[in-house]
Order: sequence, then C-alpha cells, then structure tokens
Amino acid sequence: MLQVRDLKTYFFTAKGVVKAVDGISFSIKKGETLALVGESGCGKSITALSLLRLVPPPGKIVGGQIRFNGEDLLYLSESEMRRLRGNRIAMVFQEPMTALNPVLRIGDQISEVLLQHQDISPGEARDASIKLLHQVGIPAPEQRIREFPHQLSGGLRQRIVIAMALACNPQLLIADEPTTALDVTIQAQIMELLGRLQQQRQMATLLITHDLGVVAESAQQVAIMYAGLIVESASVAQLFAAPGHPYTRGLLASLPRLGEKRDRLSPIDGQVPSPLESHTGCPFLPRCPDVIPICSSRYPQLQETEPGQHVRCWRAE
Repeated sequence: MLQVRDLKTYFFTAKGVVKAVDGISFSIKKGETLALVGESGCGKSITALSLLRLVPPPGKIVGGQIRFNGEDLLYLSESEMRRLRGNRIAMVFQEPMTALNPVLRIGDQISEVLLQHQDISPGEARDASIKLLHQVGIPAPEQRIREFPHQLSGGLRQRIVIAMALACNPQLLIADEPTTALDVTIQAQIMELLGRLQQQRQMATLLITHDLGVVAESAQQVAIMYAGLIVESASVAQLFAAPGHPYTRGLLASLPRLGEKRDRLSPIDGQVPSPLESHTGCPFLPRCPDVIPICSSRYPQLQETEPGQHVRCWRAE
C-alpha cells in the first residue's frame, strides 16, 4: 500500500543544512502495522509529515519517492494532496490539546472533516460524529459533541483525535506517538482501541514511537531510526530475538525487565550527533561499543543479514 524509497527531507537554515531524513526506505502492506522507533530528534515525526507533504519551512523534501497505491505523492498538486489528507491518509498527532481547536466544539471539529471530504449534509455529519465517538468508546457522545476540548481529559481528547482521523475510513493511518503524556492505563486503552479499529477496517498503520513495549504489543514490522537513517528493519519477532545493530541492542539493554534485579539500567553512552554534522563513516561511531577500523572511514549501507532483516552496520557482514 505504501512504498517509501530513498526519502530525503532537509532543513536549510542559517547555520547549515539539517538532514532530518537522509535517505530512508520502507513499505507497509494493507492491514499491517510498521513501527518507526528511535530517540527524540532522529527524524520520526519529520518522516510522518513528509508523507503528508506537511513539512514546515525551511524544510523541503529534496529526493525520493512516496508511492501510495502505486501513485507518487510527490507529484500530486496541492489541491490533490488536500483531498487525500484526512481522507485516504489520516494522522493522529502526539499532543491532542494542540491538535484540537480550543474554541470550537468537538462535534463541529469532527463534522468539519466529514463535510470536507464527503457529500453529506450538516445533520448527517452530526449523526456520523456521534457514531464515531461511540466507536472510539466515548460515553454519552450526544453530550460530548457540544463540549470544548478543555472540558475533557487527556484520554478523551486523544480518542476524539482518533475519531477525527478515522472519520473518512482512511486506508493508511499515521499515529505519531499517540500515547504521549497519558498515564500507563490510558496508554494501554488507546493502543488497544487503535488495534481493534485497525483490524475492523483493515487499515495499514505507521506507528511512530520510542516505546519498545508498545512495539512488541502492537506492530508486525519495525524500523529503527538513528540520525535521520534507518539502521535496522525486521519483523518484531526477529528484532527482539536477535537484534543486529549495536544501537538496537543498546535500546533493548536499557529496558527494565520484570523478575530481573539490577542496581542500574544500562544506558547508551554519549549523545546523539548534531543534525548539522556530516559523516564520512558511521553516524553511530562515537557511541558504539563494537567499532572496527572501517567504521570511521566508510559509510555503511543497509544490507540483508537474515531473510527479512536489514542492518546498517559493517559488523553485520
């Protein structure tokens, strides 16, 4: 359904060119969930905005392909993209309070999505909004559509954002850290809701997260991002059983585990490199515990180490 090939999104600033996304490739099938994982600043959210061509200035997509059902989105006009956004491709943003308009009632905001993309009357849009709120598990939806965002809890606001995203039955849902700022119980409810709705509608989902626990529960495929690059991609089962990149192994080693007593967690030493830095060798070099001489002189390419598993590391050979 979605094929991304060598996507590059750069920001042209006074201090230099920030290569936020520097040539990434992945694909998602119908009904499948791909998790895009990495630390803050690695390029996950810019990837999502690139898919919808919503990259803020001074950012610009400078190369690559984004093929959705065989059609390259980079060649569509802006009016064609407006018809596609929120209709065939929808996005759940990570902070519902900023995704919702604080001065409009909930019902008006959901109805606006329906009226924009479907040939229905305002009354039909209102009825459809109530039905959507019921589907995402919001109690008393007839009352909620008359309320403003500030009158609702964070969990209810996130459910409303999900309802808006699903209003037009999208084929692809992009969920950008959909459980940020929610407590653990509400996080589990939101992820369960997304999984159930995905199965019912057979949507493809791009799940952007830094939480490997969410990945294990919710995704079938996973891509690990670091410094604007995908450094490993595999099925979830492969990744957790035999991670191939030292960054992936570091992420997994830093997680606490039930039943295992440790005085300290195992962090990844060092800092994420500045996006303004250029790399002749591997960008993970300063933090890597497994450096060999070639790492500093040549840029590693993504290569298949096992069927279905690709790793960007010289040691993977």
